[in-house]
Amino acid sequence: APWQQAALAWSGLGEPYQHAVALFRLGEAALADRGDREVAAQALHGAAETAGRLGARPLMEQVSLLAERAGIALPRPVSQSPAGLGLTRRESEVLRLICAGMTNAAIARDLLISVKTVSVHVSNVLAKLGAASRGEAAAIANRLRLFETVASG
Repeated sequence: APWQQAALAWSGLGEPYQHAVALFRLGEAALADRGDREVAAQALHGAAETAGRLGARPLMEQVSLLAERAGIALPRPVSQSPAGLGLTRRESEVLRLICAGMTNAAIARDLLISVKTVSVHVSNVLAKLGAASRGEAAAIANRLRLFETVASG
């Protein structure tokens, strides 16, 4: 109940980020205290929508991780695309190849650029995603479903 009251209060004050944080905490509490998946799902959906709209990547990561652990599917926010994360087209290509497990040398060969240029792109990708390593960047891209394709049928 306290997190629900906090979410309502922040919403009433016109503070969307704080509202999203309170919704995230409400989702956490609902899962931990009562195992109330319906309340948790609603709270996490609201938190994800607001975090995505605001471009609040660290909060979005927390919401996505909790939802994943709880088995709650979140809709993919519009801003969760490589461009929505501030990645250039080339940085997006480099991230896609990082996700495929390619080394800088292999990426350079594939994209017909120098290894040093790949290194610069990798550094930019890590900074923009707030990732400490290539593996973490790939995990973020995977959680955000950046490179999923829709099967035609």
